[in-house]
Formats: sequence, C-alpha cells, structure tokens
Amino acid sequence: MRHGLLLDHCVEPDGTINAKIMARALGIDVAELLRAAPDQARLQETYSVISIVRPWTKSAADTWTWYHGKRLERFGGQTPAALVSAGRTAELKDFLEAGEALAPPWPPTPDVLHMPTDVRTAANI
Repeated sequence: MRHGLLLDHCVEPDGTINAKIMARALGIDVAELLRAAPDQARLQETYSVISIVRPWTKSAADTWTWYHGKRLERFGGQTPAALVSAGRTAELKDFLEAGEALAPPWPPTPDVLHMPTDVRTAANI
C-alpha cells in the first residue's frame, strides 16, 4: 500500500482524525485534505465515508478521486464530497452501506472455460 499506511492509522486514541497521516495514506497533500475537511467533525465524516469505499477501489488515491469525482444519480448527481459538505453524511453512509453504489468499476474477470494441458512458462530472456 502506498507509503505503507492504512486509513485506520489515522484514528487517534481519543477518536480524532490525524489529518497528516490521513493525507499521506491517501497520497495527497495535507493542504488539499484540509480544504476539503477544514475541521475535526468534517475530517471524521470524510474518514467514515472513505473507509466504507476503500475496499471497492484499487488504491487509497483512487478512493480520494472517487470521493471528489463520482456523481451519484441517487443524490441528483452530487459527489460524495458535496454531500458531506452539505451535512448529508448519514444519508450517504446508509446508501453506501446498503451496497446501492456498488457497480463494477472495472470489467469483470472472464470465466476460464478451458485450460490447455500443454502450457509452458515463458523464458525470462
């Protein structure tokens, strides 16, 4: 994982979110994160949404891109970031946890119908 950090490392023992660690885990500049989530409450809301989505994406950076760029039809085309800014985090989390936002972001892996028996490994030349 990028920088060897997990999003879970962002949570301090008192329940607050460490913005510097969260920014590093997402592969973004801390200033960008603080523009999106200027106070501790907004950081916690952002973290809660990103934590739900992170397993669906290829990387933490992809999660951040999704958070700012994915237009959700159910919410009139608003992005998750706009919904959190509008104070609709609980509604967004319910939507995400219900799995309604799950759509295959990448094409599914095709089924292997037949595996040849005479397969040879390629030589590393």
